[in-house]
Amino acid sequence: MYQLNYHSISSKGLVLKDLNDILDEAIAFNASKNISGCLIYHNDNFVQILEGEKKDVLEVYERIKKDNRHHSITLLWENKVNKRHFEEWNMAYYNPNEKNMKLFITNFLLLSSLSDRNSGTLLSFWSSVRKILEDGSSHLGVNKL
Repeated sequence: MYQLNYHSISSKGLVLKDLNDILDEAIAFNASKNISGCLIYHNDNFVQILEGEKKDVLEVYERIKKDNRHHSITLLWENKVNKRHFEEWNMAYYNPNEKNMKLFITNFLLLSSLSDRNSGTLLSFWSSVRKILEDGSSHLGVNKL
């Protein structure tokens, strides 16, 4: 099993339809490659962790790097792991409204602090998630792969 995580910045003008398109494409492609993981979008930043067979994860990452809906793609960490950590996460999207944004961010920060961090990739992913969530903006989306 192999994990990879990266950070990127959304292209100017990215709208909810673009996020939904990313989600739809990821559901189809990642399912065909048996890829799991999590994608966080907040304050124009993406942080994603992917897990699966190395060749499949790298193929997905190459596709991601060519996607013009984001830029400044930075590989944060990659390594072999003994098991999946996002296996039970089904692809979903949650777009909190302004009324419950603070509670949602607080709950997600709590999740990040309680989540498994037994690999460099997981540690890097959850640290990056905390960093962008603590930034204070109100644009947040969570995609579970």
